[in-house]
Amino acid sequence: MAQECAAWTRKKARFKSNATLAAMQPFGHVETRGAAVAYMPISGFTAVDLGYQTGNAVSNFVNRLDEPVHTGSYLNLFNQIWNDADKLRDVTDAVCDHIESIYQENAPERVYFLMLYNIFREFLEDIGEDVLSNDLTGYRDSIVWNKLFNYQRNAATGIINKLETYNGCILAD
Repeated sequence: MAQECAAWTRKKARFKSNATLAAMQPFGHVETRGAAVAYMPISGFTAVDLGYQTGNAVSNFVNRLDEPVHTGSYLNLFNQIWNDADKLRDVTDAVCDHIESIYQENAPERVYFLMLYNIFREFLEDIGEDVLSNDLTGYRDSIVWNKLFNYQRNAATGIINKLETYNGCILAD
């Protein structure tokens, strides 16, 4: 699906990003069968932000304007901004590259690493000097410690940390 999406996007869509720090009025303009409608304000592109579903906000009004004088004004404003290279830069290639990265072949080791990282991300963020194992026992000076490989030392340090923090640990291989 990602491959088809990237191909469709390259053929049919253009993405531009605000190149300035200036705020831009959030609105949408839809034209079908010769009839135009403008919606504003649009704070996002979800069903809630577009006003189709109820969200957690206290209120979320999206106004629908269908009078030609209003819809024409919004379309003119859009075209003026869309065609101004000083205000917008084309980011279509970057968007397509990101979509394409989803379906690229990845080594099983990379997939495994990404899974582990996402499972234990919160734990990794909490690790600091204050939660590292207590070195007062002198285990790093032992003969056994010096015979361990780096990954075994990391596991031993993690086990000691868990024993000190949680009073227990499971080691599985």
